[in-house]
Amino acid sequence: MKFLSCNIEGNKHFERILPLLKRERPDVVALQEVFECDLAELQKATGLANYLFYPNAAVKELNDHLPPRGPWGIAIFADEIVEQQVTYYVRQAVGQLANFRNDRPDLIDRAALFARVRVGAELFSVLTTHFTWSGEGVVSEQQRRDYAGLRQFMAQFDELIFCGDLNTPRGHELWSDLAKRYRDNIPLDVDTTIDKNLHKSGQDIRLVIDGLFTSKHYSASKVQVLPGTSDHMAVAAELVRVS
Repeated sequence: MKFLSCNIEGNKHFERILPLLKRERPDVVALQEVFECDLAELQKATGLANYLFYPNAAVKELNDHLPPRGPWGIAIFADEIVEQQVTYYVRQAVGQLANFRNDRPDLIDRAALFARVRVGAELFSVLTTHFTWSGEGVVSEQQRRDYAGLRQFMAQFDELIFCGDLNTPRGHELWSDLAKRYRDNIPLDVDTTIDKNLHKSGQDIRLVIDGLFTSKHYSASKVQVLPGTSDHMAVAAELVRVS
């Protein structure tokens, strides 16, 4: 299975993201920071037949990060989705979508989106998330609390391909806990997944925060981080079932 994951930062980088999807033609795509209104255009670029979407917030007001274009969240694209499951491991108000505030990322709902997809004759279990932001590359108490809920949701799946913008860096406690439970497939020589040329800070941030973890049932090869796609580098890989 050819796989790609990326935080696309809304619609800011479509002149890069859309050609990437058309060129690479992954079998499965997981995206974070997706506007619901852009799903059809993104799906067309992937060439895939189906998608799942779950919102983290509604962007209604002008802010320094995203244009006010409505529901915004995470998505998985694939030709054949045979099972799906979602949870909010952080929920601000049941039945009401959180309002995005650039100065209050702690108020965003955090979702984990699961899809079992068929590629050829094989089934693959994919989970993606856009995890809680803390800033400055540190692990916050809120992240620790939210991670407990995420980990509880993940524990129900015997096999898993877990990816997304984890907003917590490799080498720190939460990433290290994931690496004890799953294989960390980001190459060791990669020292950042933030693209300094596209990130709004303009700084050279050396943190690996975009992950690709797999349970023992899968093997990853040709793993790359791809600059020049978004403020976060896309993660691409070939994944095969081994058990």
